[in-house]
Amino acid sequence: MFRFGRPAQLIGMTWFRTPVAVSLIPGILAFAARLYGLSDKPLWLDEVITHVRANLPISDLIASSLHNRHFPTYFLLARAFDAPIIDEWMLRLPSVIFGTVAVMLVAMVATEIKTPRAGLAAGSLMALAPLDVQLGQEARPYTLASCLVMLALWGLVRIARESAITFPTSGRSKGERVSWAAYTIGTIGALNVLLVTTFWLIASNIAVAFIIRRAAAGRWDLILNWAIAQTIIVLAWLPGLVAIYLAAERKPFYTYRWVPASTLEHVWSVIAAAYLYRASNVTTFVLLPTSVPWFGAALVGLALLGAWRLKADAKLLSVVALAAITMPIALAILSIFTPFWITRYLLWSTGPFFVLAGLGLADLSRPLMPVAATALAVAGFINLAPYYRSETKPRWDLAAAYLAENVQPGDAIITNDGAARYVLANYADRYRLDRTIVSTTQDVSNIAAHFASSQQRLWVVYGRAGQGTMVGEDVYLQKWLAFGDPASKVRFGKDIVAMRFDLRSHRSVSRQDQIK
Repeated sequence: MFRFGRPAQLIGMTWFRTPVAVSLIPGILAFAARLYGLSDKPLWLDEVITHVRANLPISDLIASSLHNRHFPTYFLLARAFDAPIIDEWMLRLPSVIFGTVAVMLVAMVATEIKTPRAGLAAGSLMALAPLDVQLGQEARPYTLASCLVMLALWGLVRIARESAITFPTSGRSKGERVSWAAYTIGTIGALNVLLVTTFWLIASNIAVAFIIRRAAAGRWDLILNWAIAQTIIVLAWLPGLVAIYLAAERKPFYTYRWVPASTLEHVWSVIAAAYLYRASNVTTFVLLPTSVPWFGAALVGLALLGAWRLKADAKLLSVVALAAITMPIALAILSIFTPFWITRYLLWSTGPFFVLAGLGLADLSRPLMPVAATALAVAGFINLAPYYRSETKPRWDLAAAYLAENVQPGDAIITNDGAARYVLANYADRYRLDRTIVSTTQDVSNIAAHFASSQQRLWVVYGRAGQGTMVGEDVYLQKWLAFGDPASKVRFGKDIVAMRFDLRSHRSVSRQDQIK
């Protein structure tokens, strides 16, 4: 299919083994960082959706995914790891694996561009990046998409390097076929996991056009290979796009109505979490405290240095830089029409950013490089610590366990919104809490009449389950004080509170008031 040739010494086992061997060190570091505390944090709304969808029959899983503008690819894979009762560790394990492989590919890309030292630096920086660790411990498809984009980027970097070599076009090399296969397979995979990877396809095509223009020889071979690859990519992607278009009932931007407004504070929190080594709360986007405030600035400086040093090879610079900047630029443009700044959408662009940072770190002088690398390694571990010890997801597991222990027959549980009910009901199965007594209502005036004949006690649970704006805790709970002071009030972490009202006592007090 592909027509390039390449000197045999560049495709021997020694050449191939070096990037892979270098990637093992940051890969082990990444795997350990993502495996540590994997089940410590409960599932939040999006992860519960993954859990529920993965337990559906395959036909229903596909229909549910397409209806919600999701490709079913990741959820079909998660189905092999999930169980009817929530198991955070197993459900998140695929993300650990894909996040680790993405780190290894970052190391391979940087090694391919420059040296093993650059690969070790780039991979290690990404291995400890708080956002990459956070999403590497989340049961969602973002690390899978990032892994596939990095596979495609590795292939594209090799294509850029091969195009600088003058050789006969009559033969085909194994290395050339591997490069185009990696780019094609990685791009197809990413496009069939997340819609936001459409911007990788755009970035890569701009980069290929630049490679063709700057190629030393064999431009027509490049154009032919590119045309074949794009044909395969489009044909493999089109069926999924058509299926989503036909199955989804809502307008394109309707599902993003929960995204916070693009204020300076919110945009900063997203950029800081993606590129400046900051961890944030999953549902509120609030940045966690950082122990090393200068780390982000140092990373940006290293990435700029890496880009500056790479300017001598315009093809390689265009490939990596376009992969790093296209997604944030796209989000900025989309936000003109509707808010779109979401941290996880930027994940696949963090790999190229760390490639540039690794190139910059490796380019430091020999006396300075070990000192800088040691300082960054220590600072990286310190900066990651707040993520592990902080509450980044609402503690619905604790709330469900408490309710299961204290709810009595005939009690009712009211949650503040449908998302809270959805998450609590799914955790109820683990703790043998009857999920049928969990409901949602905003109508306090009729609640007593509705439950008067059958319920003895009412539990009012307020909590954040997903992202987006919601009624404040004080405002929501205040209206329930029409039943009097709660018999108990218990808080679970920062985001959830449960109040218990004795409706029977309230009715007795009401009758006494009427007698008086």
